[in-house]
Amino acid sequence: MDTVIAALHDCNLSASQFIISILRSQQYNGHHVVKDLLVRCDEIFDAFIDHPSCGAETLQRTNQAMRKQYIEEIKSISSEEAGWHFGLSYATTQQD
Repeated sequence: MDTVIAALHDCNLSASQFIISILRSQQYNGHHVVKDLLVRCDEIFDAFIDHPSCGAETLQRTNQAMRKQYIEEIKSISSEEAGWHFGLSYATTQQD
């Protein structure tokens, strides 16, 4: 662990900067490090929640981030561009 932390320090990167940049970079989209982070994201979130320094503010920010993501996903799959049109009492792929 100390070797990795030292390497990040030598590269002038924090752990968060490394994780954020590797997840957002198209260059590393299929990289095994990214795949591992995505597969184990539940464990990562649990580790944040279980961490002794995690308080209500951290949980609230996490909740807000997840809520934002859910809203974006709902907008995406329910858009007309995705082929769905919602009426008052039904959903259909056909436009009225």
